[in-house]
Order: sequence, then structure tokens, then C-alpha cells
Amino acid sequence: MNQPVSTAWPVVLSIAGFDPSAGAGIMADLKTFAAHNCYGVAAITALTVQNSQGVASVHPVDPQVLRKSILSLLSDGRVKALKIGMLNNLATAEVVGEILESNPDLPAVLDPVVRSSNDFGLLDASGLKFIRQKLLSRVTVVTPNLAEAAALSGIAVDNLESMKAAARKLVELGARAVVVTGGHLDKPIDVLFDGATMEAFAGDRIKPDNTHGTGCTFSSAVAANLALGRQLRDAVVLAKAYVVEAIRQAFPVGPGRIPLNHLYRMVQPVRVTDHAPAVAETAH
Repeated sequence: MNQPVSTAWPVVLSIAGFDPSAGAGIMADLKTFAAHNCYGVAAITALTVQNSQGVASVHPVDPQVLRKSILSLLSDGRVKALKIGMLNNLATAEVVGEILESNPDLPAVLDPVVRSSNDFGLLDASGLKFIRQKLLSRVTVVTPNLAEAAALSGIAVDNLESMKAAARKLVELGARAVVVTGGHLDKPIDVLFDGATMEAFAGDRIKPDNTHGTGCTFSSAVAANLALGRQLRDAVVLAKAYVVEAIRQAFPVGPGRIPLNHLYRMVQPVRVTDHAPAVAETAH
């Protein structure tokens, strides 16, 4: 007997790389979607070999397989937003460009991943050029960090004023809206520019400093909020608040970088009985 279809949770599609340590990429995206009461589906652009200590290698998925995966998921007709992460190369970026061109009304968030936390290259030069020339104009918002904003805009980005300048430049290049994230600054601040209004959102420095997957998580949280029907500014504000608390409640899972606690909202108090050893009944 068929079960009734529930439409309570909007579906969000992540197109990104696979991080087996689950701190970034597809794994982080799916956990973030779930934390926002969204149902996450995924098309993997590349497999990575990595752990908490960093990325060792990247292995791109065949572009034709990626295209078929995305089209198969979209054919269900229930995807309400896209999150785009690591693309790695031009062929993958071109596939994503085709998808965006065919689905212009679908909210899309682009996290232009260029390098890993341990400075491993995750996007080649031709892929970066394609993002700059073709993808910026096809997404709802692009969410680069300082280094990514510099790579895309050609402007050195290391303070608030240069963040604003980079945001303006990216809009000049075609972006509809930009959030330059400043988590690497001494005083974290994010800048949102939609071509008309420039707004800065300040935050507090939260330990630990070596968090992993903040960019993936932020962009996924924005996508989830857009899928829930929120306006862009509200989606950005709520995403920032979520990331801050996920960092605050982060804990190490290895000797290297510390992943965010994406599911902190779902944590339930541990009861002693949950871990108490079973007691065998004595026959009488």
C-alpha cells in the first residue's frame, strides 16, 4: 500500500564534493538541511581523500554521471532550492551552468570553493574563470570567504572596506547578490550586497579557531532558509546565527580541524538508562 506523500519538509539539492570526515561538503550540507527541517538530496561532484587533518587528494566524478544524477533528482519535481559547492574543474562547472540555465526560477546558493582549510587546491583556473564569467549571474547569491572573494574579484580582501569593494565588483561581474564572509578576520563580520543595499553583520570571535566546514554550512543554511520561503536578507541573518551556535557547540572528532556541530538543535539529554548494562532476569 502506498504511503501518502508528505510535503512538510522542502527538498534541497546539494551539488558538491564528498568529504568522508563529514565536516564539509555533501555531508555537512545534508546535516544542515536536516537541522532546518529540510530534506536533503545530493549529487556528488568529486570524492576526496581526507580526514580531520586535511585533504590528501581529489577524484572528480564523470561529468555525464553528475549531469544524470542532477537531472534524475530534479525530475521528481520537489526540489525547492540548490546549494552548489566544490566544482573542482571546468567540465563540472559547465554541467552546473547548464542546470542553472534550465532552472532559472530555482533559488540557488553558490559557495565558490577554491582551496581547502589545509590549502589544497579544489578548483582549477578554468573552472574559476567559468564561475566568474557564467555562474555568478545564474545564482541567487554567491557566498565567498575572503580568499575566494579575492580570487573572483581580483581585489585583495583583508578588511571590511575591501570586502565591500569585492562585493561591488562581483555584482558588476553579474552576481545578483553577494555575501562575503569574514570569519577569518580578528573581528568576524559578513557583508551582504544585493546591488542596491550594502549591509554588514558583525559577530564575536568564538573558539575554536580551527573549525572545518563553516563556508559549506553557511551556504547550505542560506539555501535551506530560501527553500523555506524566506527572503534573502532573513536567510543570511538566520544562517549566520546557526553557524555561530554550531561553532560554539563544536567538538573534536580527530586530532586535526574541528567540525561544526550541525545537529546541535537535535541533541537530547543523555539518560543514564540509555547506557546502563542490561540486567538479566533471574529465573524463579
